[in-house]
Amino acid sequence: MFDFAWSEIGLIAFVSVMVMGPKQLPETMRTVAKVMRRVKNLGSEFQGHINDMVREAELDEVRQKVQQISRTSLSSEMAKVVDPDGQIEQALSGTTKSAEDTLAETAAMEATEAAEAASAEAARAASETPPVETAQIAAPASPVAGNPATGTNA
Repeated sequence: MFDFAWSEIGLIAFVSVMVMGPKQLPETMRTVAKVMRRVKNLGSEFQGHINDMVREAELDEVRQKVQQISRTSLSSEMAKVVDPDGQIEQALSGTTKSAEDTLAETAAMEATEAAEAASAEAARAASETPPVETAQIAAPASPVAGNPATGTNA
């Protein structure tokens, strides 16, 4: 931290022993250590506050950029980047129209085929039903007439 050489540290220790004496030296070293810890804590706290301010400033810049991006239309920006002169869009619009026309023609053909199949089925069903003869239909029994099974008249 302070970049002292061993000879400088030895000189400081020798002078401090001569000036303070061996009795006060441990207490003085504890006091110096406490002061150094406080200075170190203050320095780290100051650095933490500075880092917080930098982060807030960066966040404000990022927020502004995000707001600016959210105001722009993403699809138009992508179109400018991908297809600046509009050639791809023109080609795709022609392809889309031809695909829609093909789908419409296919749907019309399928509907016609389904209608023809339905009419053919109806014609086949009509030709398979036997004709009904009028002679086969029995007339209802008269209430006045007698019962042929019993041979009685009413």
